Parts: sequence; structure tokens; C-alpha cells
Amino acid sequence: MAGPLLSTYYATKNYVLRLTEAIYEELRHKGSKVKISALCPGPVDTEFNSVAQVKFAMKGISSEYCAKTAIDGAFVGKPVIIPGTVMKLGLFFRRFLSEKAMLRTAYGIQKRKNDK
Repeated sequence: MAGPLLSTYYATKNYVLRLTEAIYEELRHKGSKVKISALCPGPVDTEFNSVAQVKFAMKGISSEYCAKTAIDGAFVGKPVIIPGTVMKLGLFFRRFLSEKAMLRTAYGIQKRKNDK
């Protein structure tokens, strides 16, 4: 993926995450029994990777672990489900970077991935 397609892909993922969070809060505020969650797993080892000729910068988690974490998180009502230690650490350390530094880092990771 290159150029605007890569930017659009990540912008869309962010939109879906923020929309899920907004719907979650609206449902919670109304006391609804309906629950919504966003799964943000990072790389997952699946057949899709080889079919799409995708190579990730970090090792992916198993699809079984991802699915179990997603189901467990949904049943306890988590709005955002992040399986795997690497992705959780990334999210934690992200708060210490400026927006520009985060953009540069994300671009560099994706550029290296696409250059392979």
C-alpha cells in the first residue's frame, strides 16, 4: 500500500475506533444493555498476510489468542480491546510522544514495511 491509500486506511481505522467509543458512551449513558467494542489487535498471524503479501514490522499474535481476547473483552463490556503485550506497551508509550513525533514514527514503520 502506498501514498493516499495508506493514509486513508489508517484514518478510517481511527474513525471506526472513535465512533465505537462515542456509541459506547452514548449507550452507557442511556443505560442500554446493548454493548459495543472495538478490537485493535495489531498484527495477527493469518493466511491473509501471505495472500496480501503483507510483512509486518513485528511478530503477530495468533488468531486464536486474538479471538479469545476479543470475546472475553466483549463479555465484560470493554469499549476497546487490545490483545497482546506489544500493542498495549505501544499504546502506553504513545502518550509520551508529541503528535508530530507519533506521525513520523508511524510513517517510518509503514515505509519500511512497504519497502520490503
